[in-house]
Amino acid sequence: MLTKRQEQILKIIVEQYIKTGVPVSSKAILTNENLNCSSATIRNECVMLEEQELLEKAHSSSGRIPATKGYRYYVDKLMSQSEETDILILKQRIDQIFNNRDLAISEVINQTSTILSEMTKLISIVIGPNVKEDTLKRIELLPLSEENILAIIITNNGHVENKIFNIKEISLNDLTLAINIFNNRLVGTKISEMKEKVSLLQPILAKQIKQAEYVIQGFINALLNFSKPLSSTHGVQYMLENPEFNDLKKVKTLVKFIESQSPWSYFDKLNQEPVQVKIGEELGKSNKDMAMITTTFKINDNDQGQIAVVGPKRLEYEKITEILNWINDTIKNKFG
Repeated sequence: MLTKRQEQILKIIVEQYIKTGVPVSSKAILTNENLNCSSATIRNECVMLEEQELLEKAHSSSGRIPATKGYRYYVDKLMSQSEETDILILKQRIDQIFNNRDLAISEVINQTSTILSEMTKLISIVIGPNVKEDTLKRIELLPLSEENILAIIITNNGHVENKIFNIKEISLNDLTLAINIFNNRLVGTKISEMKEKVSLLQPILAKQIKQAEYVIQGFINALLNFSKPLSSTHGVQYMLENPEFNDLKKVKTLVKFIESQSPWSYFDKLNQEPVQVKIGEELGKSNKDMAMITTTFKINDNDQGQIAVVGPKRLEYEKITEILNWINDTIKNKFG
């Protein structure tokens, strides 16, 4: 356990380093009005914090920077709720998206993630929600050109999948008839059961339209896309503005991490907190310079997804934790 003064010093160093990216000197710590001690005392306390692997020096003559254990101690015990104005602006922008009733849930979450990256200058990753437990709401047809017709498959939770049909392969009348049969017989069916039920309709379709196999295969392909968890990454261009990633090797490590890993891999299912923080080596030895903050949200009892923010260890833990908690609550209130 740290003393109250050691905790104060650690908090000051973490928060100043997050803001500036510059090692924090004893003189800079001394300017904090909450501390009432000499510079020699601060240096001694910093040495003790180094011995406990909470602080480290970039080089022998520099000020201190937080070590991974120091960030972890800060996140677990010292950070408080952020009151910065830009959080209010971020919430207002995201709230406008959630209140747009013309957007499907997947688009709401993707646009939210885009704004999150834009305003934090970090990478955000969206996984899910998986839509297997959704049910079919309706299928609509939309002419695209003289040759192509777009079939739009919509679920009860607002997820959308599209399939383009070529009129050279099937007449508009036959396609309309097939869609009517699907709507009459499949509305309310779970997406996870749709492939089997579409196949069972083949004898009925074969009696009424010429290209039954073409229609059925087209819809099965669209349903297979529904089965894949949605996944998207936003803000890679902003991440490169962080000085930690001026090093090409670190950029390659970051890109490899994003391409090959899923936030699910690091999310502790036994931890009941809606937002979880992983720092440095907690993401693997090769990712010691990174941190990730993740929230798991629910659309219904069976339909889960994740939003994760990835950045250097020097990220704004207070701000991002608060905003992800708020996004989680907003999803729960709007779509839960």
